[in-house]
Amino acid sequence: MILQPKMKIKARFLLLALAFSFLCTHAQETDIQQMKVRMNALEKKVSIQDSLYKKLLNNDLPNSRNVVENNSYSGFVISSIKGVVLSIGGFVETDLIHDLKPVGDKYSFTTSSIEMNPDPGSQNVTNFSIRPSRISFRGSNTDDSFSALLEFDFAGSNGTTVPHLRHAYIIYKNWSAGQYFSNFMDNNNNPDILDFEGPNATISIRQIQVRYSVKIGKNDKMAFSLEAPGAEITAPAAWSSKKVFPDLIVSFEHQFWQGTSHVRVAALVHPVTYLNGSGAQKNVIGGALNFTGSIQVTKLDNINVQATAGTGYGKYNNDLGGLGYDAFQRKSDTTKLSTANQLNLFAYYNHWWTPRLSSAVGGGYVDLLDSKENTGPDAIQSTSYASTNLIFYPNNNFKIGIEVLYGKRKDADMKMKEAFRFQFTFFAKL
Repeated sequence: MILQPKMKIKARFLLLALAFSFLCTHAQETDIQQMKVRMNALEKKVSIQDSLYKKLLNNDLPNSRNVVENNSYSGFVISSIKGVVLSIGGFVETDLIHDLKPVGDKYSFTTSSIEMNPDPGSQNVTNFSIRPSRISFRGSNTDDSFSALLEFDFAGSNGTTVPHLRHAYIIYKNWSAGQYFSNFMDNNNNPDILDFEGPNATISIRQIQVRYSVKIGKNDKMAFSLEAPGAEITAPAAWSSKKVFPDLIVSFEHQFWQGTSHVRVAALVHPVTYLNGSGAQKNVIGGALNFTGSIQVTKLDNINVQATAGTGYGKYNNDLGGLGYDAFQRKSDTTKLSTANQLNLFAYYNHWWTPRLSSAVGGGYVDLLDSKENTGPDAIQSTSYASTNLIFYPNNNFKIGIEVLYGKRKDADMKMKEAFRFQFTFFAKL
């Protein structure tokens, strides 16, 4: 069959049209495939961002210092017999510390230990430490109405790593007894810092006590405690502190914003009983109020604050405990002691940059308001503390971070010394 010229032209146009249609279809399919690839990549990015956003909004963040302090007793179950579960927990911490100026406490940044008359060449000192590491054992029944806690760290005396008892505590329903954090302190108000000691103004002490706790409604709770008697005094060698009357502490805490924030007030009555140089037993009463709060400002930001004021409570202070600053021999009547008036303040701001990166910045101030009237010229008048850090969490149980710390000590004779510290920390929770 022979095609006519017109039919040949039509056939060519048809072939061209088919070819063009095929090319267009192929190009469209290619474009569609490319668009699918781009859409999948975009969806993946959106999914990642959405997951990040949800983590931030839901506060699905690594363990804070408060969580570690209060839940370090949860860990691996090692035994479950007759309704009693025994678990082991804790963490391992390694600190690399460098001081530009001499600090007496080489492992914790205790500003009261800043050396006022340092030896020549004593600056620029580096120390490594595992002393903060802890191990804890906790036993409890199935409904958790009964529990017992035994915890140790490795902060032995004289810089050793001999195991050191932190807690030995029993809880039965609303009652508890043993050695634990004092009812006068707020253990849910720790800023996310690396320094083992913490801010100089912190109320921090563990002592033997008997405590009764009760919930009031959904968001409030109170606690009453009698805690170990005894005071830390500065007096002539012939004088001595005597343990007679226990300390009485009452605390009230209110939680809000679905439990993410709280405010707390605690009142302390601290009897100071002593024997003076003639062997006569005398008493003077110390006491203080401690206002604290941890407030979740946004999903990524929270602040920790504390204000404590009173007299004769030096042993409860992070910076002054162990130094004899509850009471001093009077200058006007040398047969008696006088309690030292004291003011403690600290504030910290904590921020999450991402779900794996956080920072904290803040400081504290301690002032012995009338130390000039009762003490010698080399007694501490005030101390200051400040720090900031950057902490990275590869996962919820591991962190590494760097922290810069500044401290200042001023004595009653107005002599002042400053200190700077750099600390690098590795931390792994069991």
